[in-house]
Amino acid sequence: MKTKYYGIFSAVLGSTCCVGPLLLVALGLGTFGTLIGRYHWFFTIATMAVLVWAWVKHFREQARDECERRAPDRRGSSLVTLIIASAVVAGFAALNVSSYVFASSPAVTTSPVNVNLQRIVIPVEGMSCATCEIGVRYALKSVNGVESARVSAATKTATVDYVPVKTNPEQLVRAINSTGYRATLPRELPASTSKSAQAGSGEVSNTGMDRISLFKVSLECPAAPKIGCGSASKPILLQLERERGVAEAWLNRPGTQIAVVWKPEADAAARRNVAEKLTDDAKEIQGESRDGALKSFLAGKGWYRGADVDRLSEEEAGIIAARLIRRVEAKTPLPEDKAQGLQHNLADSWSKCVTSGKRITTTPSEQRACRLEDIGDEIAPKYLNPEQLKIFKEAVESGVRPLPNES
Repeated sequence: MKTKYYGIFSAVLGSTCCVGPLLLVALGLGTFGTLIGRYHWFFTIATMAVLVWAWVKHFREQARDECERRAPDRRGSSLVTLIIASAVVAGFAALNVSSYVFASSPAVTTSPVNVNLQRIVIPVEGMSCATCEIGVRYALKSVNGVESARVSAATKTATVDYVPVKTNPEQLVRAINSTGYRATLPRELPASTSKSAQAGSGEVSNTGMDRISLFKVSLECPAAPKIGCGSASKPILLQLERERGVAEAWLNRPGTQIAVVWKPEADAAARRNVAEKLTDDAKEIQGESRDGALKSFLAGKGWYRGADVDRLSEEEAGIIAARLIRRVEAKTPLPEDKAQGLQHNLADSWSKCVTSGKRITTTPSEQRACRLEDIGDEIAPKYLNPEQLKIFKEAVESGVRPLPNES
């Protein structure tokens, strides 16, 4: 085998212990990645042996060339390859060693971070270097309720801050094990999480369920009936989280339910006070209906906290703009580029106005208000001719809500 091929082989072998597990995890073959991690020092030793042999072979061939008076630059490509391979091997070796040299020893049990979060340090076997940490960290952050995850291959631990009412230590362990690495629960768990860990997938402890109240509300968006109204719900959610005893306030995507997560110290009086400050038609969900609503909330999909409902406002703006363009095109054809440009700018301007906190009104004299007429007067003339502009104004005057023949 040529000398440069030994160099290339050493670089590939040196990177296998770090890049290999990461690629296997990405392909869903994390179990095989842990085998590489378990024997990563064998890869390192084999890499060094191959690299040393490549350099020895290079110098031998160089000496032979000099004796035989061959061209001195005949081995130039091999030398360059060996230098690059040596740099690659040194880099991956340093990556392996540094994670151990600069590692700190974490605590071995859980401890509360604040009233909303719980911290747990989970032992993880099979990680060999910094790149192994990436797959574990990604798996943990994909779990609903995980606020942060710090993974160390040197100490073989994962430190996770999570919301107890949304996930539990057992679910975190399952997430890590899904990558192929081997995680186990720490020996000591606080009382607030031990029941949750025993509950299993899809369940929470009684304590966690007691800290969540769900209310039926009517916050649907009139202009887009299938989603909640961001401009109407945002001040409600933000105000709720300023109330004593409230940790979090969420709205579901249809705008039909609000979930309130209580702080541990919230008493019955604080809960009643908050419930009275919800919308006039708000009603707490009980019984079997609550079980379904709670399951939806804990799943984490389609729920928006506080200012996150701005995303619903942005979606609403897109629906309104598309509706107006369809009304215009029903009476006069528009070039595709003109229609798309107008629709995009209308949606962008309307969403920025609404999410900025300005009121939506039809009163021209009211300041700091969002009026579609004003936005249209500013943007539409850039895309429409006088005749088309007249039709556009008629479409705006029809209102933002869907007409009987519109979706």
